[in-house]
Amino acid sequence: MLTVHAAERAAAWGPLAEPPRLVAERENAVFAVTFADGTRAALRLHREGYQNAAGIRAELAWAEALADRAFACPKPLRTQEGGLLTEADDARAASMVSWVDATHIAGTDLSGPRGRDIFRALGALLGKLHTLTDAGASCDRTLRPAWDLDGLTGPDPFWGRYWENPSLSDNDEAERLSRARDAARAWLLGLHAPDTGLIHADAIGENVLGDADGLWLIDFDDCGTGYRLYDLGVPLVQHWDSPNLNSLADALIAGYGETRGITPTRDDILRFMTLRALASAGWIVPRAAPDDPRQRQYAARALICAARHFGIG
Repeated sequence: MLTVHAAERAAAWGPLAEPPRLVAERENAVFAVTFADGTRAALRLHREGYQNAAGIRAELAWAEALADRAFACPKPLRTQEGGLLTEADDARAASMVSWVDATHIAGTDLSGPRGRDIFRALGALLGKLHTLTDAGASCDRTLRPAWDLDGLTGPDPFWGRYWENPSLSDNDEAERLSRARDAARAWLLGLHAPDTGLIHADAIGENVLGDADGLWLIDFDDCGTGYRLYDLGVPLVQHWDSPNLNSLADALIAGYGETRGITPTRDDILRFMTLRALASAGWIVPRAAPDDPRQRQYAARALICAARHFGIG
C-alpha cells in the first residue's frame, strides 16, 4: 500500500519507469525512484506530526541553496509545477531529491587511519556547510527547530524531557540526568561568543554517505538554528564508548579547522556529544514502548556520558 501511495505522489515530478522501491523507513519513508527518462531520485514521505509543510520547505530551500553552491548533498528536485513539496489532506507530505550513488559510513570499520581520514573529511564537510551558509546559502530559520540553550537544556527540550525516560531505574538516575541538564546549561551559558547559526543537527553515520570522490551529507530533516559545535558532537555519539573516540574527535576537529578556520577543543566537542546523548534519551521515549531495550540503551549512554564529560556521578 505504501509503495502504491509513493507512486501516486511521485507522479507530480513526472512519469516513472518502474514502481518506487522502499530503501529506508526511519523518521521518513524513503523510496528509490527511476523516471521514464532514466533520472534516478529519492522520494521522501515525511513523517506526520514532526515538521509542518512550511518547515519542510525551509529545509529544502537550504539544501537547494547549498547544492547550487557545489556542497555535497542531494539537491531537492522541483515538481513539474515548480514546487519543492506536495501535500494532500489525507496523506504525508512528499519531496524528491537527487539520488546519491554511495553508501553510508555507519557500520564502517573506523579503527586506524581509515577512521581518522573519514572523520577528518567529515569535519571539513561540516566546516564547509557552515561557511557556505554564512555566505548566503540559507533559509527562513524561524521555521526550523532551535538547537539552542532551551532546545537542549530547557524545561521542555526539543526532543523531549530526557530525565523522564521510562527506563531510568530509580529516582537517583532521573536526578542525575536533571543535574546533567543543569550542568550543561551552566556550561553553555559560560561559553564566550559561541558560533551559532543553521546546523544539520543529525550527521550520524546513516546520514553521511561515502564514495570515491568523498563524503556526502544527506537527510536535513532535523536541521535548525543552534550551536555550530553541536554538529561536531553529533557524529561522535555513535562512538562514545569506542577506544578510538579521542582520535576520531581530533580528526573531526582538524578537518573542521581546515575549512572553517576554527579549532575547538576536544573537551568542548565531547561535551556537545554528551548533549546529543542526553537529547537522544528523550527522542526515543515516544518512538518505542516503555519496555523496549532501546529506552535503556539510550538512557544508559546518557548517564555514562554525563559522568565522563560533566562529572555527574
